[in-house]
Amino acid sequence: MSYNSQVETFVVGDLVCFTGYEVENPPLAHKIGIITKVGLGSKHYRLYDIYWIHSGSITAVNAKHLVLTYLK
Repeated sequence: MSYNSQVETFVVGDLVCFTGYEVENPPLAHKIGIITKVGLGSKHYRLYDIYWIHSGSITAVNAKHLVLTYLK
């Protein structure tokens, strides 16, 4: 399986978990957020705006650092 086929595509409202690089190891609750906007990008590089439930902040995150927190 190629790397690109492993990166998921998300839609607004999806509940996701951040799996990217961490300097520290925060609790799982700090890694859960909701997709609020599908950003620009190519097939290999798509950004999503994520509303982080714990902190109330919004950041853009690459799809390769996200997974769904539930199964469809």
